[in-house]
Amino acid sequence: MSNKVQKLNLTLKEKIRNLFVQGIDNDAGERVLYTIDELAIKHKVGKSTLYRHAQSDNWKIQQEQFQYEYLKKLDEQRRVSMVKDGIKVDTTTLNISKALLGQISQLIRDSQTQGKVTPSMVSTIAEATYKVQRVAKLSLGEATDNMSVNTNAKDDTGFKEAMELLDEIGRAKRKGDLDSIH
Repeated sequence: MSNKVQKLNLTLKEKIRNLFVQGIDNDAGERVLYTIDELAIKHKVGKSTLYRHAQSDNWKIQQEQFQYEYLKKLDEQRRVSMVKDGIKVDTTTLNISKALLGQISQLIRDSQTQGKVTPSMVSTIAEATYKVQRVAKLSLGEATDNMSVNTNAKDDTGFKEAMELLDEIGRAKRKGDLDSIH
């Protein structure tokens, strides 16, 4: 191995400049930046020569600009990734809410068929339906405080059944005929 100083030609200067300004990604995926001293030793170039070129060509300013843009790009990639993850979580939550509403609808139908509908059951089902609807609305990005019912014809069967049961209980209570409700 020779300790002889190598002449700095344009190709080598560009290579060293790129390593200084941009650094490299190591095996762990981390960005590694070099100092002028490290690059001078690695490429066997005179330190004073390299410092002179770095200063006259504004390598430090270029490095700062590159780092700024690089970090900006990483931040954007992270933001996009987080948005995608949020969408996945919201979709999963919405699917769970739909499944729960389907189970509630089935419970109402089964209870009606068996004649086992009680006021406390209707109250419990109504509370469960309300909570599931709040979670579903949150997953859709809707406010849940002053909720208005937003349904379509395909998805409102269970809700209509629950409302009919509540109406039936209300009518029976007003008539004083709670025994007619099983």
